[in-house]
Amino acid sequence: MKRFSAGLLVGTVGLALLVTLIGQIPTTGLEGVDDRMIVHRMPLWEKAAKFYLRHRQFQRWAEEAAGGETDPQRRVLRLMEWTRSQVKPIPSGLPLVDDHISHIVLRHYGNDGQLSEVFTALTTYTGNEGRWEAYSPPGASARAALCFIESEGKWWVFDVWNDGWFETPSGQIATIEDFKHPEQLRRRGQAPELLGGLPYINYFQDVEGVFVRSFSRASGQMPWHRLLMVIGLEPEDGPGAYPRPRNP
Repeated sequence: MKRFSAGLLVGTVGLALLVTLIGQIPTTGLEGVDDRMIVHRMPLWEKAAKFYLRHRQFQRWAEEAAGGETDPQRRVLRLMEWTRSQVKPIPSGLPLVDDHISHIVLRHYGNDGQLSEVFTALTTYTGNEGRWEAYSPPGASARAALCFIESEGKWWVFDVWNDGWFETPSGQIATIEDFKHPEQLRRRGQAPELLGGLPYINYFQDVEGVFVRSFSRASGQMPWHRLLMVIGLEPEDGPGAYPRPRNP
């Protein structure tokens, strides 16, 4: 019994030393500020701790933003409203900062792509995978960051920056397939009729092509998915990387 206890003690101490040594492995983190790239150096334990804290923070934000709503369509609209209330356009004189998605919320400002990242992360945390990509139709002087939110094998389409989406005649949020018949859709939200000199609906004319190019950093904020990415069992932009939309 004494030998077993001594062996257990030695094993525990050895494991603790091994974890301590691994935790001291040097790592880096990147932060983009306008055109500059800043490298932050830190030990592995610090990077892991910050990663987990960001994950827990996003869980709390997602729960707060959803407000207990269980209907998927109403919930995703609440998440969109929360994103727009928390993240405003970049104030004049402040830099564009590109780092962690959670930091966008903490700064309370970002560009159209960063709003889309926050929104798609919130939907992913509440059970609807989100992706996004920017698109500018031919002849336009502006772009729209289109967000694709999965629901039962189909994908809703939103423009968080301009507060726009479309609905079908039955009042359902339009999916990629619904844009094959744009004349049947009704514009919702606060998006303008014209954007960049073109009708707003033109920014949704190639939603399937934009979807194929879309990406997401949302799943990478979650410990389990990040581990699968590190060991190569999951693509880096999430479990649904470049999925094809399902035909109706």
